[in-house]
Amino acid sequence: MSRRVAIVSGGGTGIGRAVCLRLAREGFAVAVACSRSVADAESTLQALRASGGEGEMFQADIADESSVQSLFAAVKARFGRIDVVVNNAGIGHSKKLAQIEMAEFDHIFGVNARGTFMMCREAAQFIEDGGRIVNVSTGATKGNPARMALYVGSKLAVEGFTKVLARELALRGITVNAVSPGMTDTPMLLGGDAEALRAYGAQAAAMRRVGQPEDVADAIAALVSADGRWITGQNIAVDGGTNIV
Repeated sequence: MSRRVAIVSGGGTGIGRAVCLRLAREGFAVAVACSRSVADAESTLQALRASGGEGEMFQADIADESSVQSLFAAVKARFGRIDVVVNNAGIGHSKKLAQIEMAEFDHIFGVNARGTFMMCREAAQFIEDGGRIVNVSTGATKGNPARMALYVGSKLAVEGFTKVLARELALRGITVNAVSPGMTDTPMLLGGDAEALRAYGAQAAAMRRVGQPEDVADAIAALVSADGRWITGQNIAVDGGTNIV
């Protein structure tokens, strides 16, 4: 059997980078997908190869339909198969709902919801039987913090896609799950007061520390492994006990 192949969107930094490196260690050939951060994706690829992994970098804008379609076609042409798709790419947003412009709505939903939808749609067509799809959501869909309407709303759509697609692909042995990280120390924090956010995340978590990208990558690696074969349609909180219900 040829080496299994994983596509990871937003693979240049943060959680995406950690996922790429972890899956490479698990023996996957990794398609490191990125939009604008080409230098970051190339850095991920270099680190992946330096540790003995196999991979290629693919530039793709998940908000653009033709770009998403080209990504899957290119990965299939390069590696001959697609076994795992990790939909990690997304963008944050913080603003009071009453002040949000419709252009902001279109932008956030265009990437987080529409983009993930198109990635899932192509994955459903290209992925091998017995494959795995993992969508990255957020613990904010449980906490519903102020100023996060667009981010929460767009990620709730992702969680809905996950559940429906899990039913549609189950008879092919394909699992579809979401992971919802708590506050994680990634470049996304730099859009706000990073130190204050780290302190808030550590205080909110029962385990009293902010999450690291590797924490989330390890959970995703478990879901895409053979051990994850009986888990589908679920939203797994990877948050150190931030949301315990």
